[in-house]
Amino acid sequence: MDNILMIRIATGLLCFFVPIILFLIFLLRKQIEYRETYSIFLKDKTKVSRDYWYVLYDLLSRVIVIRAFIKRLTERYAILYPGEERLIEKKAIKLTVKIWCIDIVIMAILILFGGTWYYLLLSVFYLYVAGNSIVFWEEGRERKKLLAQFDIFLSEVRENYQSHGILDEAVYEAMQNADKPLKLHAGCIYDILTSSESERKKEEYLSYIPDKFLKTFLALCLIINTYGDTKTEGGRSLLLVNVAHLRQEIHMEVLKRSKIQYLFSGLTFVTVLPVLFLKAIENWAVNSLPQLVNFYSGTAGILLMAVIFLVTFFSYQLLMALREERKPSQREAVLLLALGNRKGIRQILDSYQYNNYGKLVKKQEFLRLHGENLAVRQFILKSVLFSIAGFLICILLSFCIHGANRKLDLTRNINYSDSAISEEKAMALSLTVINYTNKFLGSNITLEEITRVIEKEEKVKEKYLQRIASEDIYARLKAIGNEYFKWYELLTAFAVAWGFYYIPSVRLLLLKKVRQRDMEDEVFSFQSIIVILRNIKRADTAIIIEWMEEFSYIFQSSIRECNRKLSINERQALEELKEKESFRPFCKIVDGLQSSDKLGLYKAFEDVEQERNNYIDKRALDNEITIQEKSILGKTIAFVPFILTVGLYLILPFVTEGLNMYKVYMEQLNGLGG
Repeated sequence: MDNILMIRIATGLLCFFVPIILFLIFLLRKQIEYRETYSIFLKDKTKVSRDYWYVLYDLLSRVIVIRAFIKRLTERYAILYPGEERLIEKKAIKLTVKIWCIDIVIMAILILFGGTWYYLLLSVFYLYVAGNSIVFWEEGRERKKLLAQFDIFLSEVRENYQSHGILDEAVYEAMQNADKPLKLHAGCIYDILTSSESERKKEEYLSYIPDKFLKTFLALCLIINTYGDTKTEGGRSLLLVNVAHLRQEIHMEVLKRSKIQYLFSGLTFVTVLPVLFLKAIENWAVNSLPQLVNFYSGTAGILLMAVIFLVTFFSYQLLMALREERKPSQREAVLLLALGNRKGIRQILDSYQYNNYGKLVKKQEFLRLHGENLAVRQFILKSVLFSIAGFLICILLSFCIHGANRKLDLTRNINYSDSAISEEKAMALSLTVINYTNKFLGSNITLEEITRVIEKEEKVKEKYLQRIASEDIYARLKAIGNEYFKWYELLTAFAVAWGFYYIPSVRLLLLKKVRQRDMEDEVFSFQSIIVILRNIKRADTAIIIEWMEEFSYIFQSSIRECNRKLSINERQALEELKEKESFRPFCKIVDGLQSSDKLGLYKAFEDVEQERNNYIDKRALDNEITIQEKSILGKTIAFVPFILTVGLYLILPFVTEGLNMYKVYMEQLNGLGG
């Protein structure tokens, strides 16, 4: 990049950012004056200290482009810090500023390298990766901190309960020594235990708290608070036994997350790094072998670059899906639902559903078995959006390739070494050809007319060079004229759209093993609840199903339907539940519920506690195996972009050009031999 271009970019950035910064400072000052004026922002007739983070949050949350991003961060922190709105806002805006600072640095560095489409695409990609990775790392750190605090909290609850045997007092005393964010959750649990509206508050708390350990502890407290503590077969307190089990699970979870973090460290960097060197590889290859400019600037080079970018993006998405815990994405569901409710789109979906009802039933079953929380209509709409994106990418890529080929045909230098002229004269002839091509571009000129113009203007003196130049100009004009959008490119775009349509389904298939593990974990949560409830004399099948619904995500729709039908015909409802869910460990729980009428809950689930103990041992081993499998799969995915970059973008052009040179050489030998 020359100095003039750098000065232009710097001037443009200054002209863009300075007015925005001045405007934000002006609004910030007005906001502070407003807060200092009205008494709603005052406390005890004294001015509140100026915390600019809160002011900045209030300001930016009103900007249309920014507020959606800030809202998403606020929702993530609201799960971890319930009830602390100002703290949530402060953390969200701090993380936003951190992401923006890193994004600005990345953008500035990439802009300095050049202003081409490649660097623009690279900037967008790295801005997305940087923002997403920072949010993921910050959220993981906060969740790990919450688990560590929860383990200490449970230890103190256990000690306090042993000393006086009052559960809500034990929770309150342990809460006093806890730090945020666990202290906030403990406060919510204590409020649920002591409030007269405990059912409503419980539903509110469970609706947005996804952590299964907090849910399990809350369920344990509510059951003990409602039915009283009982003794197990060993004479131990039911509460204390289950608190010990819960702490054991937390230790395993913390260990698992630490191992995954260790094994996956650096893989994201390895995945997204190769695309940064595509232009450097191209420059080095062209400097080493100038003929390769036709490859990199033409159809093959542009297609390879697009493929490497797409593969890198999807590899990054799969890698992040392997690292993080599977959890419902309510935001995606809301957006797809809102889009699906548009009149035209709703009518199309209704028509498709009416004409393909059998297929949609199978599709819904596929989604349920593979852990997708979207409804079948929403999932189809999501697939269609992927298809449209693939179609548009293919069309834009086609126009980009045609534009690049036109530019290449217009400006490429031809080697005239076979014409027995000097290198300087060959370069001059090449420039003359390029000038004439520009002059005749867009006209329907013939070869004879080109020859007459060249002979008349005499910019090329030699007759044989005039003939060579005329033929070269005519060939370039024909090649440029052939660079238009063709019918088979439209068919290719439709084929690509068809392939993109199945990307969401393929992603579910690739994460099938993760889904299997999630089902086992959910069944384990059901077993934990059953171990608690089977010791309660007043507990029955309806109570167990109700609590299972509270803890379910994968089996939630089936359990909810069973719960609705339970009062009508209990045995039939349980039988339908077992037929709908074929997962064997889950069916075993349903079998126990069916036999509890004759044997009683305690007898029917006599082996559940032993199974849970066995599962804990099995889970420790499964964790090791699963983590290793995830690590191997993650490393494979991470190195795919690197292999494509080296194999296709670096080695393939040299091989292709070498074969072409060998072909020309053999043709020359055959010509001499003839």
